Amino acid sequence: MKSFIDRINPRILMAFSGILLGFTVIFAKIGLLAYIALLPLGYALFASRLGSSEEKYSIKQAYVDGFVFYISYSLVCFHWLAYFYPLEFLGFSKLQALCVVFLGWIGLSLLQSAFSALVFVILSAVSKTKLCKKAPALLAVCASALFAVNEWTQTLTWAGVPWSRISISQTEMPVLMQGASLFGSYFITFAVVLCNFLLAYALSHRVALKSFATAAVCVFCVNLALGTALYFMPEKKQDGIKIAAIQGNLPSQTSSLSSLEVLNLYIELSEEAALEGAEIILWPENVIGTTLSSYYDTKLRELAQSTDTTVIAGHFSYRDDGKRINSMSAFYSDGTADHDVYAKIRPVPFGEYVPMRKLIMTVLPILNEINYFGEDCTPGTEYSAFASSKKDGAFKISPLICFDSIYEDIGIGNARAGGELFIIPSNDSWFYDSRALNMHHAQNILRAVEQGRYTVSIGNTGITSVVSGKGEVISEYPIFERGYLIETVYPSGERTLYSYIGNLFVYLCIALVSVPLACEAFDRIKRKIGK
Repeated sequence: MKSFIDRINPRILMAFSGILLGFTVIFAKIGLLAYIALLPLGYALFASRLGSSEEKYSIKQAYVDGFVFYISYSLVCFHWLAYFYPLEFLGFSKLQALCVVFLGWIGLSLLQSAFSALVFVILSAVSKTKLCKKAPALLAVCASALFAVNEWTQTLTWAGVPWSRISISQTEMPVLMQGASLFGSYFITFAVVLCNFLLAYALSHRVALKSFATAAVCVFCVNLALGTALYFMPEKKQDGIKIAAIQGNLPSQTSSLSSLEVLNLYIELSEEAALEGAEIILWPENVIGTTLSSYYDTKLRELAQSTDTTVIAGHFSYRDDGKRINSMSAFYSDGTADHDVYAKIRPVPFGEYVPMRKLIMTVLPILNEINYFGEDCTPGTEYSAFASSKKDGAFKISPLICFDSIYEDIGIGNARAGGELFIIPSNDSWFYDSRALNMHHAQNILRAVEQGRYTVSIGNTGITSVVSGKGEVISEYPIFERGYLIETVYPSGERTLYSYIGNLFVYLCIALVSVPLACEAFDRIKRKIGK
């Protein structure tokens, strides 16, 4: 078997790993496969790249290897962009739509892969250090740290788009992702990759088979034991309260209803939900689709008063400086309202704004034909929370508007701002019925576990759900159906360790990778001085 694998081109093994890992991310039900999905990659690296020929492993070879792996992975994870075709709602011809979709899918995959391939370059340098030659297990640990750090760097700029984290593959198995409440989702990525690379080293170096295979099993068992202990740890939570998440099922591409008709539909559904006992009514992102005029404001205040509920709805608004924001307002049963308490912190690139607008519109003039890009949304800057009501016993509700939920720092900020219940209003109708819906929902589950918060997702067409602070999906409303989900949620003021330390684990990973490189540099300096 080993001799057969050795005859396969290493880059074919790397591409296969990328594809297999990608499938565990888009189909989290097979998430356990993530613990072996990187075996072909690891075997190719340890057997023919970082082994006896490691001194000949050039920067160019390492970069190409990394690119082959990541482009295979990215093309799978971003395949859903093809579902945007034919973009009829934007008035494109089929050829124009094909070009835009191609640029989105292939372009984003190329962008992600071009940067992520540097992981292999750094790993190559680490493998040539004396420390890693003496302790091969350190190389597997450093590789896992680099994978985690790479995912974190994707949150730093608009070009990153941390949509395809390896930890997403574990969201169908709550026990295996509880460590995220301690060290964040990057810890889960680290554990998954470490299991793979330890096993890969064991298979490629038979003399180390027993020790490295045992180490891999121990990593998995430690994560499992830690997750089990955290999962069954009693939660301290407040009294439950009934919420209603309204799903109007009005796809943005095809809905012909006017803003007034949409408003009346959501009011009607909200009144029905209130009759069933809902105390808080949640609407999706930008249901109104326009600014909150005095008419809409009055109608929502009246709805909250007549139903004796709190209504939280999304809309566009303008700051004092005239800049447009994607915001939310809360309307209370006493007739008052809190406006613009929260503005979307991470607008969608090429959806709500065009990054580097002048350059992009010059290089890709076809984008000028998309009227949706006529006015950019300005990012919000503050983490905040709404009061759940103006009555005694009120708690705080923190929104993460749609794209915000794929960035863990926003969850951290909102927990630190006092949020006791997370709500994630979104409009994912652009995704149709692709796996992007499930991938976005998986991000929401990660945010719930990281902060130990009940999290309510409210989708225009779905996914609408309630997730516990342990990452369990308590209930879910069918996609592409009109109605509402009523569920009892349990706000919590308890803070997870992760909410306090933030991404300290990532910084430790950076330090870990730096140690063998720093030692090697110091040793070279000593030798030069000695001469």
